[in-house]
Amino acid sequence: MTHEYDDPIRPEQIAETARFIAERHRAEDRNLDGLVREIVVQRFCSCVAAPERPDDTQVLDGLIEEISRQVRALLDDGRLFDEVDEASIESFPASDPPAWIGHKPRSDR
Repeated sequence: MTHEYDDPIRPEQIAETARFIAERHRAEDRNLDGLVREIVVQRFCSCVAAPERPDDTQVLDGLIEEISRQVRALLDDGRLFDEVDEASIESFPASDPPAWIGHKPRSDR
Protein backbone atom coordinates (compact mmCIF):
# COMPACT_ATOMS: atom_id res chain seq x y z
CA MET A 1 0.00 0.00 0.00
CA THR A 2 1.30 3.47 -0.81
CA HIS A 3 0.22 6.97 0.08
CA GLU A 4 0.07 10.18 -1.96
CA TYR A 5 3.85 10.49 -2.23
CA ASP A 6 4.23 6.86 -3.39
CA ASP A 7 6.17 5.90 -0.27
CA PRO A 8 5.05 2.48 0.86
CA ILE A 9 3.25 1.94 4.11
CA ARG A 10 5.41 -0.69 5.72
CA PRO A 11 3.77 -3.81 7.16
CA GLU A 12 5.63 -3.09 10.42
CA GLN A 13 3.78 0.23 10.72
CA ILE A 14 0.45 -1.50 10.28
CA ALA A 15 1.33 -4.26 12.77
CA GLU A 16 2.59 -1.76 15.36
CA THR A 17 -0.57 0.32 14.98
CA ALA A 18 -2.73 -2.80 15.35
CA ARG A 19 -0.93 -3.77 18.57
CA PHE A 20 -1.23 -0.21 19.94
CA ILE A 21 -4.97 -0.20 19.22
CA ALA A 22 -5.49 -3.64 20.77
CA GLU A 23 -3.71 -2.58 23.96
CA ARG A 24 -5.60 0.69 24.12
CA HIS A 25 -8.94 -1.02 23.43
CA ARG A 26 -8.31 -3.46 26.27
CA ALA A 27 -7.25 -0.75 28.71
CA GLU A 28 -10.01 1.73 27.85
CA ASP A 29 -12.82 -0.70 26.96
CA ARG A 30 -13.90 1.50 24.03
CA ASN A 31 -15.80 0.67 20.85
CA LEU A 32 -13.24 -1.04 18.64
CA ASP A 33 -14.41 0.25 15.27
CA GLY A 34 -14.42 3.86 16.43
CA LEU A 35 -11.02 3.48 18.08
CA VAL A 36 -9.48 1.94 14.94
CA ARG A 37 -10.78 4.79 12.76
CA GLU A 38 -9.56 7.43 15.24
CA ILE A 39 -6.04 6.01 15.50
CA VAL A 40 -5.71 5.37 11.75
CA VAL A 41 -6.72 8.96 11.02
CA GLN A 42 -4.22 10.23 13.62
CA ARG A 43 -1.31 8.07 12.48
CA PHE A 44 -1.74 7.86 8.72
CA CYS A 45 -4.02 10.56 7.35
CA SER A 46 -1.53 13.39 7.27
CA CYS A 47 0.28 11.61 4.46
CA VAL A 48 -1.92 8.68 3.43
CA ALA A 49 -5.59 9.46 3.22
CA ALA A 50 -7.45 12.40 4.63
CA PRO A 51 -11.11 11.66 5.34
CA GLU A 52 -12.16 15.01 3.87
CA ARG A 53 -10.59 14.17 0.46
CA PRO A 54 -13.00 11.91 -1.48
CA ASP A 55 -10.19 10.49 -3.66
CA ASP A 56 -8.53 9.03 -0.56
CA THR A 57 -11.57 7.23 0.83
CA GLN A 58 -10.63 3.90 -0.73
CA VAL A 59 -7.12 3.99 0.76
CA LEU A 60 -8.44 5.01 4.17
CA ASP A 61 -11.13 2.32 4.16
CA GLY A 62 -8.63 -0.36 3.11
CA LEU A 63 -6.21 0.66 5.83
CA ILE A 64 -8.95 0.65 8.46
CA GLU A 65 -10.15 -2.77 7.29
CA GLU A 66 -6.67 -4.33 7.43
CA ILE A 67 -5.80 -2.85 10.81
CA SER A 68 -9.19 -3.91 12.22
CA ARG A 69 -8.53 -7.46 11.01
CA GLN A 70 -5.12 -7.51 12.70
CA VAL A 71 -6.47 -6.01 15.94
CA ARG A 72 -9.24 -8.61 16.14
CA ALA A 73 -6.71 -11.39 15.50
CA LEU A 74 -4.52 -10.07 18.34
CA LEU A 75 -7.47 -9.84 20.73
CA ASP A 76 -8.75 -13.31 19.79
CA ASP A 77 -5.29 -14.83 20.16
CA GLY A 78 -5.21 -14.02 23.88
CA ARG A 79 -1.42 -13.72 24.08
CA LEU A 80 -1.37 -9.94 23.76
CA PHE A 81 -1.35 -9.37 27.50
CA ASP A 82 0.65 -11.16 30.14
CA GLU A 83 -0.46 -11.64 33.74
CA VAL A 84 1.19 -8.41 34.92
CA ASP A 85 -0.51 -6.35 32.21
CA GLU A 86 -3.84 -7.97 33.00
CA ALA A 87 -3.51 -7.29 36.75
CA SER A 88 -2.54 -3.70 36.07
CA ILE A 89 -5.54 -3.13 33.82
CA GLU A 90 -7.92 -4.78 36.27
CA SER A 91 -6.62 -2.77 39.25
CA PHE A 92 -6.98 0.64 37.62
CA PRO A 93 -7.54 3.21 39.17
CA ALA A 94 -6.60 1.60 42.47
CA SER A 95 -3.00 1.39 41.27
CA ASP A 96 -2.78 5.17 41.01
CA PRO A 97 -0.93 6.87 43.85
CA PRO A 98 -3.07 8.97 46.18
CA ALA A 99 -3.34 12.64 45.41
CA TRP A 100 -1.16 14.99 47.42
CA ILE A 101 -3.30 16.99 49.78
CA GLY A 102 -1.45 19.85 51.28
CA HIS A 103 -2.38 21.41 54.56
CA LYS A 104 -0.97 24.08 56.76
CA PRO A 105 1.26 22.89 59.57
CA ARG A 106 -0.19 23.08 63.02
CA SER A 107 0.82 26.11 65.02
CA ASP A 108 1.26 24.09 68.25
CA ARG A 109 4.42 22.32 67.01
